Amino acid sequence: MADSQPSQDQVEELYQPKDAITAAIKATGVTGAAGAFVSTIQNTLVRHNAGAWGAITRFGGTTALFAAMGGAYEFTKNASANLREKDDAYNPAVGGFFAGTLMGLRCTSWASGKSGS
Repeated sequence: MADSQPSQDQVEELYQPKDAITAAIKATGVTGAAGAFVSTIQNTLVRHNAGAWGAITRFGGTTALFAAMGGAYEFTKNASANLREKDDAYNPAVGGFFAGTLMGLRCTSWASGKSGS
């Protein structure tokens, strides 16, 4: 009698769920640190009277934006993978969409969005 085990092509890989919250917290920390570094560089390139505190008081939004974008990307990428139970190229694309939306919200002018009359 023939062996009834499926061939390698017939075996589907089982999806392993990812912890989206833990990954998002780690990504927020890493990208927040990168944002703090960029903020300090911005602070050194601008003349003002705030001194070293200018990295926080004047350019703290850069740090917050970096942190929010990194956390949103990682959380959305993993949450999408968990919901779809697939680990393919659509998950990073969805994560990139949400991170890019945060950048767009920060950099767009609401006055230019008027329509009509």
